[in-house]
Amino acid sequence: MHTDYDKDLSMKTISKQEVRRKVVGNVLASMRIEKLQPSAEVVRGLNACMAGQETTANLHQQVMKRHVSLRRG
Repeated sequence: MHTDYDKDLSMKTISKQEVRRKVVGNVLASMRIEKLQPSAEVVRGLNACMAGQETTANLHQQVMKRHVSLRRG
């Protein structure tokens, strides 16, 4: 038997997944606008974000650290 709590929990989970999916979609759209292709590492990171295993903020930091240091170095 499902309670209202179970329904609320299920809706929160769906909502979080949907938000993550939307954020990842926006990242990919921004890259397309800039005519950039995501590397395999970025794709893995975005998939981890959608799965809730990684935060977009952490992924952003990792990408910036890698790519900004490459440009400067």
